[in-house]
Amino acid sequence: MARPYIISGIDIGNSQVKVVIAKIDRDTLGAEILGVGSAISNGLRRGTVVDIEETIENVRTAVQRAEAMAGVNIKRAYLAVNGLHIKTQISRGVIAVSRVDGEISQNDIDRVLQAASVVSLPANREVIHILPRNYIVDGTEYVKNPMGMKGVRLESEVFIIDGLSPYLRNMAKCVNENNIEVSGLVFAPLASALAVLDKNQKEYGVMNLDFGGGTSTLTVFEEADLLHSVVLPIGSKHITSDLAVALRTSIDTAERVKIEHGATSEGEDLRKRGNIDLSELMAEKDFVLPRKQLIRVVDARAQELLEMVANELKKISKGMLPAGVVLSGGGANLPGLAAMVKDKLRLPVRIAKPLNLSGTADNMDDPSFSVAAGLITWGIDEEFGGNKGSKNGQFFNDGSFKKILSWLKNFSP
Repeated sequence: MARPYIISGIDIGNSQVKVVIAKIDRDTLGAEILGVGSAISNGLRRGTVVDIEETIENVRTAVQRAEAMAGVNIKRAYLAVNGLHIKTQISRGVIAVSRVDGEISQNDIDRVLQAASVVSLPANREVIHILPRNYIVDGTEYVKNPMGMKGVRLESEVFIIDGLSPYLRNMAKCVNENNIEVSGLVFAPLASALAVLDKNQKEYGVMNLDFGGGTSTLTVFEEADLLHSVVLPIGSKHITSDLAVALRTSIDTAERVKIEHGATSEGEDLRKRGNIDLSELMAEKDFVLPRKQLIRVVDARAQELLEMVANELKKISKGMLPAGVVLSGGGANLPGLAAMVKDKLRLPVRIAKPLNLSGTADNMDDPSFSVAAGLITWGIDEEFGGNKGSKNGQFFNDGSFKKILSWLKNFSP
């Protein structure tokens, strides 16, 4: 009997490390989740490693839990990367069509993408992804696929995502030290979008807002292209910190208060005179807090995040997103957040649920697993999609990607 084909994804977040192991059907390319594992993440701050030994141990714990559920050991995995150090830019390239009859060939497409991919970066930064957006034939036509068209001049526009090399290396080392090879680095918002957005949503116009622990990310798609992506410096941990200050308590206690009683004003009726008894959580006698006071703390930080999101939407001049907003990340579970986003941005909103995955792991429905689930979809496309990224619009610059893989191998056991 043939051994099952296994693809794994590791998402090292600011709050938790999440690992997903899936079995792939080679005929249908369907993914069956065999195991998931999670562990507290204490070694990251805003997407970057600040305690490498702690992070290595956190990854080990999450991997062991996923392997125990799946009944298999993983030797390689796709790794999600995120953080304020990751930047995006748009680059353009132009070439002359090579054939005498003016018919555009695959060689012309490869050359124009290579021309657009040539950007000047500091020595300490690396290209993570290069995503084709549009082609222009003879300066007038915007086309998705110029293959076979007639023209003299071919232009391309690409979306480039790059990050700081030392930060990427530190993330990779945390995986390699657990005897796991990194199959590829994936920008976390792209992985999340693969898991929770369908083709129609991307075509009509949609925003995926991932409310993470230390940061939040938003990605906007329109006409199936990535239109905009940015990492925002606010996450659900900031709500925890605010509660710790307001309640004069520890971070751990504030986190429990947030999980058990946290909500936005959209999720609670503030006209009701209600109190919350926190005596047991706070380990203090008769510690009763007006619910309104707790909600105001949560509201302030949530409103700050949505102000940033609204400003980002203004930058791209896209007030209309017919497919609305999809909320992912652990912060999406905050009661009332979806209603607040709907009211603030005046767009339809839904909570993310990973698509096209089967299995028995109940917690895969949790929006906090969106990135890890997306890594499985990314891996299927990379390993079975033929031309890299042809299905989901990813295109890796061969030179930069090989360079990344070369230093990843330096950390292999």
